[in-house]
Amino acid sequence: MGLASFYLFFDGMVLVGGLLLLATGMLSDCATLKWWSLGYFTVAAGIATIVFGHAAWPWLGYGLGPGLNLAGFGVMWAGARRLRGRRTAPWQMLLAGAVWSAISAVLPFGDTPWLRMVTQTLFIEALFGLILAEILRAPVRAMARLPLAGAIVAHGGFVLVRAGVLLLSGSPAVYRVWLYGTAIEGILFMFCDALLISHLVRSWREHDLDDVARTDFLTGVLNRRGFTARAEGCLRDAPCMLMVLDIDGFKAINDTLGHGEGDRLLRELGRICVESVRAGDVVGRLGGDEFAILVVGGAAEVAAAIAQRIRLAFAQTRVARGLSAAVSIGISGAGADSATLDDLLVQADMRLYRAKDRRAELGPAVLQAG
Repeated sequence: MGLASFYLFFDGMVLVGGLLLLATGMLSDCATLKWWSLGYFTVAAGIATIVFGHAAWPWLGYGLGPGLNLAGFGVMWAGARRLRGRRTAPWQMLLAGAVWSAISAVLPFGDTPWLRMVTQTLFIEALFGLILAEILRAPVRAMARLPLAGAIVAHGGFVLVRAGVLLLSGSPAVYRVWLYGTAIEGILFMFCDALLISHLVRSWREHDLDDVARTDFLTGVLNRRGFTARAEGCLRDAPCMLMVLDIDGFKAINDTLGHGEGDRLLRELGRICVESVRAGDVVGRLGGDEFAILVVGGAAEVAAAIAQRIRLAFAQTRVARGLSAAVSIGISGAGADSATLDDLLVQADMRLYRAKDRRAELGPAVLQAG
């Protein structure tokens, strides 16, 4: 098979991969796969321009065609960024391809074609480094990220080896061998890449659904299921303090002012709890107006200080008729050989109700384990 025919076969494989990614992206309504498929189509356009461009105008083959390939990788980078909800401006996607197309009109690539491959290595490594960084930071489990990251690293290694060999010997025979090698490696990489990005996106969707299943839709903190799972893991690793809190007179607020006002207070309390704890502490809504906070590795004094911050901050919240809201808090502690989470919840609940019994005499209270 001639070199041109081989590259056209390569081009067809990339185009098929793009169509499959586009179909998958449309069916799943996944922006990452849609962008990734657009990257494949752009690369396919670049390969076709390289094959047919030399006959019409050499710059199309060594300038615009490779520029389109680089632009395609930039579009794939934009797709990878969508995994973390980040958007990319069009000029950022196309910058590498535009710069390459510009400098290729100046550098003598027509006379020394192997120099094109060597120089383009800098652009390829930069773009795939950006893609790799996004993949490694994608919010999915490691087993979903690492295969695609490994494929990207292997591709970057191939490009570096190719550049090194061509720098040592850029003879026409060696250059031709690497042209065939580039097409073969490209087919393998694009095939693996399409499969692995689809697998990563599926894992990302599963992670996203699991995150939704563990999050309270009203307040944004963990729901009871999510809090229990996280808290039990933390209790196995370190001594913790557990706080249970609720809003005083919450039922009366719902009954007299409506559930809209009650929901507002719940959201406000959830926000205050999140802002009052330390990094690593766990906040959840157990149900109704009852919240729980696990103070990880903290002493009783730390939990008491957090409780006081919450109580004072929530006291500034006003209900619809201008009355101040109040919260009662119960705290229980766990030692190194601590009781279970259920035991701690029972202890904290008991102290919470004792705090409520005393509020008529002392006002909204915080009751702590002695």
